[in-house]
Amino acid sequence: MMSPLKIRPATESDCPALTELALTSKAFWGYPDDFMHACEAVLTVTPRMIADWDSGVIEDGGEVAGFYFLSLEPGEAELQLLYVSPLAMGKGYGRALIRAAAEKAALLGHDTLRIEADPNAVGFYRRMGAKQTGWCRSEVEDARELPLLMLNLKSR
Repeated sequence: MMSPLKIRPATESDCPALTELALTSKAFWGYPDDFMHACEAVLTVTPRMIADWDSGVIEDGGEVAGFYFLSLEPGEAELQLLYVSPLAMGKGYGRALIRAAAEKAALLGHDTLRIEADPNAVGFYRRMGAKQTGWCRSEVEDARELPLLMLNLKSR
């Protein structure tokens, strides 16, 4: 039997590794260099993010293999970031991270989890039970629309 994955909160010392992982994971999808450069500000993990948002980090062999950030505002839980290293894809880390984020939001009384998804991640979130409810503007490019999904937490 496989032991359950350990997910720990992010710490300030994780910022460089989490930033690198987010950028590497995003680049995995073949985005052009100019788009990736535009993503740097949004994907740079800061001490402020760690202080303001709930987080979870999975390590594999002592290296960060995936993480999530979850904002929990009154009335709305939103998945801010969820990335898994391309080298760790297919190991169940993404599934473990989304489940941990959903459980945290549900525990704090939220009924749904809002997800502004990268188009390449929509299939993953759908497999996790999320439903597309519309579109939202990208923080990186105003003209780019991202799929907006909601994960029902009441049926979990």
